[in-house]
Amino acid sequence: MNNNRDNRNDVDVEIDLLQIGRVVLAKIWVVILSAIATGIIALLATQMLITPMYQSTSKLYIINRQNDNTTTYTDLQSATQLVKDYKVLVTSLPVMEQVIKDLQLNMSEDALISEVSCKIESDSRVLALTVTDKDPYMAKKIVDAIADVSSKQITSVMKIEGVNVIEYGRIPSGQSSPNVKKNVLMGVALGLFISLAVIIIRYLLNDSIKSTEDVEKYLGMSTLALIPITKEEYDGKSSKKNKRGSGRRK
Repeated sequence: MNNNRDNRNDVDVEIDLLQIGRVVLAKIWVVILSAIATGIIALLATQMLITPMYQSTSKLYIINRQNDNTTTYTDLQSATQLVKDYKVLVTSLPVMEQVIKDLQLNMSEDALISEVSCKIESDSRVLALTVTDKDPYMAKKIVDAIADVSSKQITSVMKIEGVNVIEYGRIPSGQSSPNVKKNVLMGVALGLFISLAVIIIRYLLNDSIKSTEDVEKYLGMSTLALIPITKEEYDGKSSKKNKRGSGRRK
């Protein structure tokens, strides 16, 4: 008995990758169904719970020449360095108030600011204004109004030569968010990961002896004989039948 215990303690836990692969293949239908189910859930959640958003972009050209005749690299560098100032002016309270008044929007200045983003195009003096809204037509109206009002505000406050609107927004043909394909793929990947993790963890935690090799490996004993049993006996059905039969005889 002591030798058997020592043998058990000396046995190292080994992970048989080939056996894990067999277990996964035996449960592959569970993995596939899980991936399909989570993909469908992600699709329904995206379409029913997330409001589609649309983006429209206008572009401003900021004229800030130090030399009246030519545009130098210093001019471009200066415009790039002032990008934070432009962003502040575009989303300033006077601009937002004027846009809300012109379009008769039923929203606060803070709500409108949250829909606006702006950036300087690389190595240029072009300021791109982008508005994200749940209504594609309203997104265009708002970004165009902001472009007109902010161009005057930037010129007035910063005392620069001028700001010209070089491109007004377009009515977006498709939603910018949510990304349905991306969400569905993420749902499918999540289903695959969870199902595989559950199958593998259950296999690794199952320390029951399943074969004669396990007896020799974990108990250090050799098997002398095997007793075959039917599937009904393995499931315990035969014992239930015997109990019922004995009850009737009584």
